[in-house]
Amino acid sequence: MTQDLLKGLQEFKKYHYDTENSRMQMLAELGQDPKYFIISCIDSRCNPVTIFRAQPGIFFTHKAMGAIVRPYRQGTALSAALQFALEYNNIENVIIMGHTGCGAIKALAEKLDDPEISSFIEVARHAHTKAVSCCNNQDDIIAHTEQGVILESMENLKNYPSVKKALKEERISIKAWQFDMKSGDLFEYNADKNGFTLMSIEENVLDSRQTK
Repeated sequence: MTQDLLKGLQEFKKYHYDTENSRMQMLAELGQDPKYFIISCIDSRCNPVTIFRAQPGIFFTHKAMGAIVRPYRQGTALSAALQFALEYNNIENVIIMGHTGCGAIKALAEKLDDPEISSFIEVARHAHTKAVSCCNNQDDIIAHTEQGVILESMENLKNYPSVKKALKEERISIKAWQFDMKSGDLFEYNADKNGFTLMSIEENVLDSRQTK
């Protein structure tokens, strides 16, 4: 049953260990120096390591249902991870990456009757209420809720002490991204356009999705 995982490990070792001056051996000896901290959903289809085909040591990752960042509370997994990343490493970008077709957002919209899950995602209820007030059908409500949750999470993130301090010292930037699971495209929130704009390697804006 675990053979698929072991085959993956074999490939990982082939590319990152079984070569002269391998990256993993270097990282093990010299330590890590990531430049990004990515907060993403637990969804198995939207793993940042897979999406960005990242080399080891490129970014820290933190996963939560819906990529939801709850209001700050001392001692949580996220607050501790951010403190470590921002105070003891050279992180330059904190990225919240939600995605389309998110099961957590669907559960929020459908008021899933599971206290363990609903108690976590309920913090994003305001984004759903806002979407209901401006959309006429369920698909649009879900789509706008998905984007709204990303933006609310970004605002919550700014109140984490380590993040607030790093922003004040102009050491980091915070980015809000949405991965389109059907197209494979990546969108970034553009405050000037009040919407999510398509990202490209040439940094040209090719499309926009307006938020309400």
